[in-house]
Amino acid sequence: MRGRKPAFKHTKRLFVIASEGEKTEPIYFQEFSPGRDGNFRLKILETRNGKSKPLDVLMRLTQFEKQQKPGPAAEYWVVIDRDAWTENDLNEVAREIAKRPNYHLALSNPCFELWLWLHLRPNRPFSDRHDCQYQLERAWPGYSKGSYDAASLMPFAKTACERAKSENFGSDAPWPRTQGTGVYRLVECLH
Repeated sequence: MRGRKPAFKHTKRLFVIASEGEKTEPIYFQEFSPGRDGNFRLKILETRNGKSKPLDVLMRLTQFEKQQKPGPAAEYWVVIDRDAWTENDLNEVAREIAKRPNYHLALSNPCFELWLWLHLRPNRPFSDRHDCQYQLERAWPGYSKGSYDAASLMPFAKTACERAKSENFGSDAPWPRTQGTGVYRLVECLH
């Protein structure tokens, strides 16, 4: 005699990611797509029409939550860079995120490419985002902004997390004021 099927399935945790970048960040996070049999679900919200201001990125998440109503098993991640934004822009989005349950900030200072760099090499000082992007292209010939093989980085994701954590920017700080990245917090959830 066969046993009865459970009345309901356990709801898988949903990670919803909205990023500033249109290509670089989504390419990376798509590698974590768990497939049908994974133990979580992943939704990456597209950046369109240059709407990349920190509050625009947050608004994409809040609109998704309002329209889709995924429930309490959802986590929302704002993935942005320090690069061109003022401290007021970043502090404002950090305050808004702090008011919302299950919302998190993964900010890279100066840019997301620092996170990619940490897969390949230890942290080093970069003068700005352009220097970071240039040095990444030199260290990784297969990289160009918006087009790269993120799968080749996945074996080094744990190392990147360890390197990012060693540059601890303060557990009470919502974002790194000096060079550093909080992307490792999201990656540890997905890995």
